[in-house]
Amino acid sequence: MQPPQLAQSPRCLARTRSGGPCQAPAVKGKARCRMHGGTNPGPPAGNRNALKHGYYARSVQSLRRQLP
Repeated sequence: MQPPQLAQSPRCLARTRSGGPCQAPAVKGKARCRMHGGTNPGPPAGNRNALKHGYYARSVQSLRRQLP
């Protein structure tokens, strides 16, 4: 027996290994349950983790075009 509020909550949209839908309730405001990544907040704002060297920055690309 589940509390009525939990029984009526939206379900996780992930698929199990056998191909069936996950039966766990989704995390509030998300489409996945806690086991399928619903608690992950995602990448940091601005994606600073992808910045390594600046070779592909717009300002640097425009400077490279102007060089002979």
